[in-house]
Amino acid sequence: MRRILLLLSFLAAIGAGWAGYWYLGGFAERVADAQTTPAHRAEAAIPVVLAEAKRMTLPISFATIGTVQPIASIAVTSQVSGIVSKVAVADGADVKEGDLLIEIDARLIDTEIEEAQATLAKDQANIDKAERDLARIDKLLAGKFETQENAADAQTALDLAKATLQSDQAALHNLQVQREYYSIHAPVSGRIGTVPVKPGSTIISGQQASPIVTINMFDPIYVAVGIPQKLVADLAEDKAQGVAKISLTVPGRGETREGAVTAIDNAANAATGLVTAYATIANAPALLWPGEIVNVEVIFRDEPDQLTVPDEAVRTNQQGSYVYAVDAQQRAHMKPVTVARNVRGMTVIASGLKEGEQVVTDGQLLLSDGVQVSVKQAMGTGG
Repeated sequence: MRRILLLLSFLAAIGAGWAGYWYLGGFAERVADAQTTPAHRAEAAIPVVLAEAKRMTLPISFATIGTVQPIASIAVTSQVSGIVSKVAVADGADVKEGDLLIEIDARLIDTEIEEAQATLAKDQANIDKAERDLARIDKLLAGKFETQENAADAQTALDLAKATLQSDQAALHNLQVQREYYSIHAPVSGRIGTVPVKPGSTIISGQQASPIVTINMFDPIYVAVGIPQKLVADLAEDKAQGVAKISLTVPGRGETREGAVTAIDNAANAATGLVTAYATIANAPALLWPGEIVNVEVIFRDEPDQLTVPDEAVRTNQQGSYVYAVDAQQRAHMKPVTVARNVRGMTVIASGLKEGEQVVTDGQLLLSDGVQVSVKQAMGTGG
């Protein structure tokens, strides 16, 4: 029993020794740490990314969405009824102005044209005969062998024959014009949709007739944008000066297209308060399609000599906007700024900053006024 008590006492002594060692060691570490507070060691610099305040030309613009629309969308109908004899285009084909689209069976009208041409030949023969009769009677009248009355009748017969020829020529011309309706051509260049008729289909003319094909003009093409009422006057002024334009990125391609603002609607939409403006965009090859919704930038004009910093440099608190500017001693200072506008990832500074000053774009959360900083490289810039 006594041996057990001695063993327990020995183990307790060893445990107390280890506890004292741990406590005294931790205390020593804390003392050493306390002796290396800012009063005893150099201030640690906070790593930040910097950008320079620069002057550059930036547009007066705003971002919105636009709708792609064809400048012309033509529903082609037939002016005559008949049976389709030929379809000269495929569904979805590109066509040029004047290209043949559809042919309608024209055998009947071709026969009528041949009859009209024969009638003209007969009329010409009648005129030739009337001219010979008149010449013969005039000759006899000069020799006193014919009466004046007969000469007048011969002249009348010739005049009637010529009038009949003119009438029949007009009838032939009318048939020839109608004959053109049997070959339907593209009135504009563009792209067609599906062609609902096939050879053998019956086409009905008239106001109730369904379109044979619809042609949308693809190049150039419109992009329509709603403009707030308060900006319409400025846009109209810049349009008159030829500087207003619209820029867009082609969906799925990343390709940028620009076009001048060529038209502004003559009334505001009562429901939205927006006035529609149209920009004409070159669309060859056909990358934009009617009905698409695209992100656009409406550019009124370009303004030079704008003091700018990246958007990431500007922060906001209860007092307003501010940036952290870094001086030559690598210390950050909070500077209140007045923001004019934001465009294309840049903030235009109206006041509070000078050209060439270095501002922090990353790392502001750890900063306070006057803190020491070190410059690190932004991600993705290499090095």
